Amino acid sequence: MEKLFENLDAVVIVTSSNLYYFTRYSNDDAVVLLTKEKKYYVCDKRVSEEAREFLKDFEIVEMDKLGYTKTTKNLIIKLGLKKIGYEDWSISHRQYKILECEGIFKKYKLFPAEHLISEMRSVKREDELELIKKAQKVTDQVFIDTLGYIKPGMTELEVASFMNSKTYSYGCELAFPPIVAFGKNTSKPHAHPGDNVLQENDVVTLDFGAKYKGYCSDMTRSFVVGEAPEGYVELYNAVLEAQEKALSELKAGIKGKEGDAIARNVLKERGYGEYFTHSLGHSLGIDVHEGPGLTPKCNEIIPVGSVLSVEPGAYIEGKYGVRIEDIVVFQKSKVDNLTNSNKNLIILK
Repeated sequence: MEKLFENLDAVVIVTSSNLYYFTRYSNDDAVVLLTKEKKYYVCDKRVSEEAREFLKDFEIVEMDKLGYTKTTKNLIIKLGLKKIGYEDWSISHRQYKILECEGIFKKYKLFPAEHLISEMRSVKREDELELIKKAQKVTDQVFIDTLGYIKPGMTELEVASFMNSKTYSYGCELAFPPIVAFGKNTSKPHAHPGDNVLQENDVVTLDFGAKYKGYCSDMTRSFVVGEAPEGYVELYNAVLEAQEKALSELKAGIKGKEGDAIARNVLKERGYGEYFTHSLGHSLGIDVHEGPGLTPKCNEIIPVGSVLSVEPGAYIEGKYGVRIEDIVVFQKSKVDNLTNSNKNLIILK
């Protein structure tokens, strides 16, 4: 937290995930003002009583009739703060204009600060890691349950509904709407589940994750129901080799693009380079997509304590696709895999 205030007097937080990060309290209708000496939570009367119960280290400020952001602006002026950081990547134009202090009565100046918040969030504390581990444990269990449930004749939406129900039954929410794809739909990396019916000798891709107490997991598995179509086993093994190569070489201190290249080079060597159409992975935590990433253009260093997905894939349009995704914690000389689901090609009979 100290780094936030090296060159700033305060930081204004308005976006949902950052509000949760700094408060661990789920309420989007609020603004947080962080200063070197004190933390303020600006909300309305609907939540102020509960906020006082949960946010013992915040001063609760009930907004006036001007709204959350204007009330915060007046608080900044009242406190005499001069250099104010704001979420320049995600704040709305309207919120920025309300916060902006202009004209002869200008009392303070706004400075971009979201890069500092992103750096903080990229390194997970031990309590955050425990929540992600819990979410991934549930995700692994939902996969086991789904393998025992899925059968020919079901639609993608039926399977997605089952997975959603199981996730909630284990005390979690959804990290994101699941991707359930059968047959030719597996060639679409972000296919939307629909009325497509699972046939005998179809391939399946499931991409899903649980969210536990605000923290996300993410996993993808591809498998076969019946007999694998021609060429699928070779494609699957190439993707698996790419992932295993990356998992064995990834570690903190590398650039994101260096990590991406490990898996990408394997798929190129196996003749599938043109079919790997996305990056190797993304950070996750409160949001299922955070920074930094394992992408071809990422020059950021992956720090110790970051949690990222490792998900090579290859997609042959109109035919089929394969993606295998685990989530890992970056350590000084290796990564620790939080995903326990089987990665050898599963063929359900």
